[in-house]
Amino acid sequence: MILSVANLRKLFAAEIILDGVTFRIENREKVALVGRNGTGKTTLIKIITGQYEPDGGSVNLQRGAKVGYLRQESPVTPGRTILQEAQSGLEHLLEIKTRLNELTKIIENNPTQDDLDEFALLHEHFNDQEGYSAERDLTSILTRMGFEESDYEKLTDSLSGGEKTRLALARLLLEEPDLLILDEPTNHLDLQATEWLESWIRSYHGAILLVSHDRTFLENTAGKFLELRAGQITTYEGDYQKYLQLRAEDEERQADLAAKQANQIAKLDEYVRRFMNSQRTAQARGRQKQMFKLQESQVQAPTSDAGMKAGFGKIERSGDIVVRTENLSVGFTDETLFSNLNWEVRFGERWGIIGENGAGKSTLIKTILGRQKAVDGKSKLGSRIELGYFSQDVTDLDPTMSPLEHMVFELGMDAGPARNLLARFLFTGDDVFRPISSLSGGEKNKLVLASLTVLNPNLLVLDEPTNHLDMDSRAALADVLSDYKGTLILISHDRWLLRQVTNRILDVRRAGPIEYISGYAEYRRSQTTSVPTKTKTQTVTAVVEPTLTPRELSKEIARLQTAVNKSEEAVAQAENQISRIESTLADPPPEADVIQLSHDYQAAQKELAQAMNQWEEDTLTLENLQRQQG
Repeated sequence: MILSVANLRKLFAAEIILDGVTFRIENREKVALVGRNGTGKTTLIKIITGQYEPDGGSVNLQRGAKVGYLRQESPVTPGRTILQEAQSGLEHLLEIKTRLNELTKIIENNPTQDDLDEFALLHEHFNDQEGYSAERDLTSILTRMGFEESDYEKLTDSLSGGEKTRLALARLLLEEPDLLILDEPTNHLDLQATEWLESWIRSYHGAILLVSHDRTFLENTAGKFLELRAGQITTYEGDYQKYLQLRAEDEERQADLAAKQANQIAKLDEYVRRFMNSQRTAQARGRQKQMFKLQESQVQAPTSDAGMKAGFGKIERSGDIVVRTENLSVGFTDETLFSNLNWEVRFGERWGIIGENGAGKSTLIKTILGRQKAVDGKSKLGSRIELGYFSQDVTDLDPTMSPLEHMVFELGMDAGPARNLLARFLFTGDDVFRPISSLSGGEKNKLVLASLTVLNPNLLVLDEPTNHLDMDSRAALADVLSDYKGTLILISHDRWLLRQVTNRILDVRRAGPIEYISGYAEYRRSQTTSVPTKTKTQTVTAVVEPTLTPRELSKEIARLQTAVNKSEEAVAQAENQISRIESTLADPPPEADVIQLSHDYQAAQKELAQAMNQWEEDTLTLENLQRQQG
């Protein structure tokens, strides 16, 4: 066990945030902490990492365990270069290497026995820690996080918020702590980097606690779920689909028990009212005590958390051609991101725009909408266009206004209907009067989405609309977009949302964007071919699975060798158990329960089959990795 949390309690003023939170994380477990925004996930993480003190309960880490924590606003050390910041994750190994280099020079001249002993000891330790592979990993991980060698000498002070988060993540991955806590690690990663991180997490030798609203990311990484609701944690063993199944079963059982208790309390109450002042007063008092006792432990039926309830009204049809570009080159005065894009968007089409960070997705949209000049070529919007645009940085909001003032003064709504609409986007009570500058990122996004529903656009352009939204809000957004009848252009790294709402993909690459006349799921299945399009910039290239670095490869091989050995032991144990039961069944003693022995025999056969399947799977994977290693 790497982490144990028991009866944790935390209050802010009179509000209870955490109340009796209890859970465990075992070594090597990949665990997801899930829950609606505002339920206390960040508070819990800050208590685990020592930033907050709990008002009750305990947090116990394994003795000597090292914890790494990626915050949503992860800082990097100012004044350092990108390379220096990443190398700080290998600080211990780099110190050893520096000393080894010093000793190498000493040994070349006139070394003492102490020098030779120190060199041997340090060299063995450096090899045990796979120091030489770690140096190769540094370059590999920085590349995966979007940093080229030409970037290494840039100062961290000059980096954007997203670049700082990616650099902090690279440093943490190189540190390889025993428990790695990642808070929204995919927020600033493109799809390729996200898929590589998923692969890295699955093969990581330590334990990981993930906080994420990215459904596909959790589906591909987590094997246990901790759901935080109403200040308490419920643990669900299994993957994401199993978590949904078990939670639904829990809620059904809770609803049934609540209904039965309510019915029983109603019957007791009726008896008490009827007979309290009659010949049956004694019995009525006894029933009253039963009712009070039952009320004290009464289970409440599960309540559904309020979610966004939104939609677009009837739209006016635009012309058939909504967007057309001719030999469009996109970029800035000193840099062209890509050239010669010939792209046509027709009414009713639903385009998903994907691509690596910095390739020009947002710049393309700004160019098409006339918010940025084209480097070369032409772009044109069609006739009768009513535009709705969601900017990634929500810069169109006046921070001094309140949500209600924004809806009234910017969109011309009356106060009553404006408050009703804001309530459907979870702005209730005094929330509508708060200055926009005080809203969270998710709340600002919801306010912009609410504004778009008022405009009823026939062209909806959304640039990363799921940033800062929890999973329930993302699901509500998917429902809204699925029902939308106009033309949709969506920039997103949320693979689940792309699968739900798009039927075309534009993959923006520096070598030239590529069109796929299919939805995102079909795009991912197209490894080497695609439907021909009018784009002439580039043919479709393979979408390859992430690969392991040399150090990751050697660690995964070592892990699988251990797993194969354990599988072999499990097979041997199951076979021995079957042999013992068969011997007993062949000559059962008088007191033997033959029926139970038969059940045990079937269970042992099942365990043997499972153990054999696991052994075969581990062995095949191990052989494949050993071939990669050469």
